[in-house]
Amino acid sequence: MPAHPIRYVDLNVRDLDRSVDFYTRLLDLTEDSRSNRDGRRRAALSAGPATLRLQEIGATAPDSAWRADDLQKGFRHIGFKVADLDRRVAALHDEGVRFHLEPLDATGGVRIAFFFDPDGALLEFIQGDLDYHKVWDEGLVAAERAQPAPTTPRFDHVAVTVDRMPDTVDLYSSGLGFGVAGQLFHKSDPRGFEITYLHAQGTVLEVFTYTADKEETPWQVGTETPGFQGVAFVDPDPAAAIARLTDAGAKPAGSVPGLVTDRDGFPVRVEAQR
Repeated sequence: MPAHPIRYVDLNVRDLDRSVDFYTRLLDLTEDSRSNRDGRRRAALSAGPATLRLQEIGATAPDSAWRADDLQKGFRHIGFKVADLDRRVAALHDEGVRFHLEPLDATGGVRIAFFFDPDGALLEFIQGDLDYHKVWDEGLVAAERAQPAPTTPRFDHVAVTVDRMPDTVDLYSSGLGFGVAGQLFHKSDPRGFEITYLHAQGTVLEVFTYTADKEETPWQVGTETPGFQGVAFVDPDPAAAIARLTDAGAKPAGSVPGLVTDRDGFPVRVEAQR
């Protein structure tokens, strides 16, 4: 099974111009294109190995029921690797960006900070290479550490909270060729917190698991709320990739072609290779 990297991250935004300004001016992403499809303005922003696709849904769109609580299953945040975290955080503060977690030295030997985009999607800056507590694949870890330090924020991962880590690993490995690089164990966290890192060609699914009780994801297909809407992969035969995912436990998301949700309600799209 060839590895299928995360190619796109899809976000709904209330004001496209505002969001493009945020991501290009403050995060140094590159605007690749704009379009107007199905009556919706859209923009594609390059973030290194993945592209952020923004879709405007209007100022009157209702708030999402998503909360910045890691015990809510499904999407948690989008992570960007940086080489100059504290300088970039200071610049965001100068612009009045709302923070969820100020910079700190975190488990795994990295420095992190969390903040929100204009529509409340949670973003992370991460600086440094992870020192895994348990290494599963030396080759994947070596490839991660061989990447040059980013000169501008580079897409690194999407984080998700799941119920059962082995089921999630099976789904993404058998369906999309992800491999497990390693794990971190947060032993002092009373919620029973572990992170498992699934890698595919420089893109990562950061899988949160807890022994504590969790809530179901509020995401539903066709929702017209701002924020995260899913990740997308490409394959020469999308139907075959979707079949692999459903065989591993994913569920079709209504009648939308190429869209499924994993066992924890996280939306995954497979598109044709262009």
